[in-house]
Amino acid sequence: MTRPSWILPDGMEECLPAEAWAIEDARRAALDLFRSHNFGLIMPPMVEYLESLTSGVGHDLVDQVMTITDRVSGRLMGIRPDMTPQAARIDAHSLNEPGVTRLCYCGSVLRASATGADTSRAPVQLGAEIFGHAGLEADIEVLQLALDTVRLFVDGPLLIDVGHAGVLKALLQGMDPATASQCLTSLARKDRAALAEFALSQPALSVLANAYGDLDVVLSRHADLGQLGATVYATDILAVRDAMRVRNAQWYVDLGETHGFHYHTGLVFGIYALETDQLLVRGGRYDHVGESFGRARPATGFSCDLKTLVRQRGPRAS
Repeated sequence: MTRPSWILPDGMEECLPAEAWAIEDARRAALDLFRSHNFGLIMPPMVEYLESLTSGVGHDLVDQVMTITDRVSGRLMGIRPDMTPQAARIDAHSLNEPGVTRLCYCGSVLRASATGADTSRAPVQLGAEIFGHAGLEADIEVLQLALDTVRLFVDGPLLIDVGHAGVLKALLQGMDPATASQCLTSLARKDRAALAEFALSQPALSVLANAYGDLDVVLSRHADLGQLGATVYATDILAVRDAMRVRNAQWYVDLGETHGFHYHTGLVFGIYALETDQLLVRGGRYDHVGESFGRARPATGFSCDLKTLVRQRGPRAS
């Protein structure tokens, strides 16, 4: 049977009036929140030359770029799958400000394939980034803003999942890329049998198989933290948790978090709606991205799909 020509590609969707207005209202509310915290709004282009769009990002993000050919120059261009690298480029070149820079954005992105439980390839990405601040204060500010953003849409219980990229990077340092990739896959699946094999050469990897769960419980295992070399990272995680203004939320930690392994450099986090088990926000520190643009800057931020947040809130009476 011939597929009708008007059928949308898999992972693409259209928003009808009621939902489209809800998304627009949500965009305004979120950007007003960011503006009240002194974040500057940017509007990067949907398409850039491929080498610019993929500079400094992890392999996972490079694989998500869809390419087209520029008829003017003949060069390959990419359709942005994520706006964070664009924000880093703007900070490094277009603005090039001294001191701390706060930027926010909201716009459509396009991905080659759906990721995780999300079936959409065309999110409306909302995010905020802080450049030029290496201290925990910036991590706290970003996580608090992410939480306040979620609370614009979700009143129910949340799960705040935190980790630190430094733990896993230190343990996999020196491992050949193929083996490291296999290890990351095993960690993502929490495959204890597979991790036991890797632990023959790096014993601490076996500890990571169980280094997740309730934050206080996991971080109370001092012997495990010492074996992982994670004591200083645990101190940072606790400092961030203690500085937060949080209600109706549980704290979870995963010291073997693999998401963004090639991209993140410090504290990482995700915020989930407990009632639906839906990931709402991801974020964390990514200090090295600016190097590819000629200006190394500490950086941290978060992003989310605005459509996902609106759908968590559900319909509201007009």
